[in-house]
Amino acid sequence: MKVNFFTYKYVFKIIAICLLTSSSANVLGQNLPSNWDNQFSYATDLGPDLSTGEREKKQTEKVAQKPEVRQEEKGDPEATTKIRRFHEVLDELLAEFSYDVKLGEVKGLSNLAIRKVEVSDAIPNTYKKYLKYLMSERIKRNSRIRLISCIPCTTKTSRMIDGKIVITSPSTNLFELRAAAEQLNIEHFMDIILVYHATHMVLAMQIFKTKTNELVWSRSYNSELIKSKYQKLAIDFNQIKKSRLGDEYVPDYRILFGLGGAGVPNLGGELLDNTMLNLVFRSTEKFDSRRNEFGLMLNIYAALSSLIAEYPKVEGTGITATEEETETADESEDYEVAAQAQPFTYALNLSTIYSRNFIETIESYDSIRLGLHFGGGVLLTTGYLAPTAKLGLDFFFGKRFALSFSGLYIGPSEITLEETAVETQGGIGGEGFVSFNF
Repeated sequence: MKVNFFTYKYVFKIIAICLLTSSSANVLGQNLPSNWDNQFSYATDLGPDLSTGEREKKQTEKVAQKPEVRQEEKGDPEATTKIRRFHEVLDELLAEFSYDVKLGEVKGLSNLAIRKVEVSDAIPNTYKKYLKYLMSERIKRNSRIRLISCIPCTTKTSRMIDGKIVITSPSTNLFELRAAAEQLNIEHFMDIILVYHATHMVLAMQIFKTKTNELVWSRSYNSELIKSKYQKLAIDFNQIKKSRLGDEYVPDYRILFGLGGAGVPNLGGELLDNTMLNLVFRSTEKFDSRRNEFGLMLNIYAALSSLIAEYPKVEGTGITATEEETETADESEDYEVAAQAQPFTYALNLSTIYSRNFIETIESYDSIRLGLHFGGGVLLTTGYLAPTAKLGLDFFFGKRFALSFSGLYIGPSEITLEETAVETQGGIGGEGFVSFNF
């Protein structure tokens, strides 16, 4: 059988191509991360026949749906995967920027215009305008800086120079940029860039003067370092971040449970009758950036006279009454004594309470905060009901504990003794207690 030389030649070529293809695939496969397809399928699986607009629209939808995946190295036995949504991470970056703006980091600026916004290649270009709107929103919400929309900054002009068409814009021509700034009376420009990585995101920006190009402020925010910063500052991150998706407003409550003492006017009783053990429940809702609170306060009073008593003794032991004391006691039964009100041993004081907290723009647990509270309600016990009012101070230590002092006023009232109405005078007292914040 005769075999043509050219047949062998083509067979050898086919085998060589197959070997090269498989070896290159193995080499490339070793360099690519295992979660490449999961992380970047939204950027590659767009279809070859889509137009530019359709491709960008589909890419935008993929980014909005795709979570950011964080995975440790393969060799780590404790490797974990943490899934975070793209917009959730972006919102945290914007929240940190809002925090700096609210604290006055970007100060001394009478007006500002956003000149340029850039995003990394993994993010669709439509996010440039979206990010610009988000940044403008945060600046307006947290400061009094006047924002100016610089339309000439994004326009392009064309000229014929030596028979050639030259296209320029203020972003590439400083003279046109300064002319646009003078026309709109803009003193400062801001440039923004958003960088997306598989493990984190970075938002960076800078502000410079339009006349001298002097850099005024520059800052970058890394999604991996945000919450650690707030932990060091003893800041509650809930004050900064925007509310998550939902149909209803989520209130911010303060629930306090306290224990202390009180001096309460007790129907003319003695010292132990007027001295009370004070158990406190206080629940309020915060508003106006945590500066104001309104809610209810419940005090449970227990007189020390009911808690401190003579220790019981064994029956038949101790000193007994003499016959003379017994006769005196028997003679006293012949006289009628007018009915007198017995001091109460337990009482409830239910009040509505309003608090004004003297805190900074952002509440920090690293400092002692002062609050002023006042309210009104009723004092209630068996057969006795009287109006009350209180005014006091709160000292908040850290996140969990508070120390409160307040003055207490009990108004006049009436009680019924043997079908006779008897007036009570009330009086002025006070209370102090330590609270735990839930």
